[in-house]
Amino acid sequence: MKLKKNNLLAIVGSILFHAVILLILYFTVLKAVEPEEDGGVMVNFGTIDEATGTFEPEGEPAQDEPTEEVQEETVVPPPPTPPAPPTPPTPPTPKQPEKLITQDQEESVALAQQRKKEQERKRKEEARRQEELRKQQEERQRQDTERRRQDEARRKEAERKAEAERKAEAERRRQAEEQRKKEQAIRDRVAGAFGKNNSSQGTGKTTTGNQGSPLGNADRGANKGVGTGFSLSGRSIGAGGLPHPAYTVQEEGRIVVNIVVDPAGNVIAADIGKGTNIDNASMRRSAVEAARRAKFNSIEGTNNQSGTITYMFRLK
Repeated sequence: MKLKKNNLLAIVGSILFHAVILLILYFTVLKAVEPEEDGGVMVNFGTIDEATGTFEPEGEPAQDEPTEEVQEETVVPPPPTPPAPPTPPTPPTPKQPEKLITQDQEESVALAQQRKKEQERKRKEEARRQEELRKQQEERQRQDTERRRQDEARRKEAERKAEAERKAEAERRRQAEEQRKKEQAIRDRVAGAFGKNNSSQGTGKTTTGNQGSPLGNADRGANKGVGTGFSLSGRSIGAGGLPHPAYTVQEEGRIVVNIVVDPAGNVIAADIGKGTNIDNASMRRSAVEAARRAKFNSIEGTNNQSGTITYMFRLK
């Protein structure tokens, strides 16, 4: 709408400018100059033969007037002076052209200012668009960096979890292997009780048995002694060895005692385990009490350790 208004003003200014130019030309150059006359043209009415005519007019001739008057009337004037040639018009003095301030000129300035403002507005819009593009590019780069960082963190977390699972699996396998070895040791001891080789660590001690009472009803001689052995992975018995239970009953066989040892080497729990083939309560109680008095070497850590002590009772 603003551009239409400016176009209309430009047209009106152009028309006014050309009208002013035409008026100036009309009053200065285009105007016709009429020559001034010096006098009238003399006309002869019959003083010469050519002016008398061929026929006389009918009617009475006119009375002659007095001679003086006729002479006055027939005075031949001097021949007319030919008119002077017209004076050529004086050419207009050229004027110094003046700088005209018209509506068209003002409109041109306004259009230039408007064009300058439009260019400035476009330049600012372009700068703003470039700034927005730069910010968008920086935001995309930041998001890419953040995504890579998160991916790296997730990868490291997955590796850490995988490593923890691997270590946990290795620990489970180690514990399972230890448990298998314990069970194998127990089976070996049980098998040794029936005449097979016993590979468990232990110490044996032979003592002189109590003399049987002459009045007793036993059909066997004095007790031969008690053989001992233990199974406790990675541990060793103290300097005094394994305590021996009292052996005063005329019965032989095997008693297996399950024990729990703390890191300091003390037996904190003991009970009769599998593989025991002696049912005598006194011998079982004596074996559990002897197992509780056992002392093993101390280790680092806070976990308790399970194992067994086996007592073999033999008669002479």
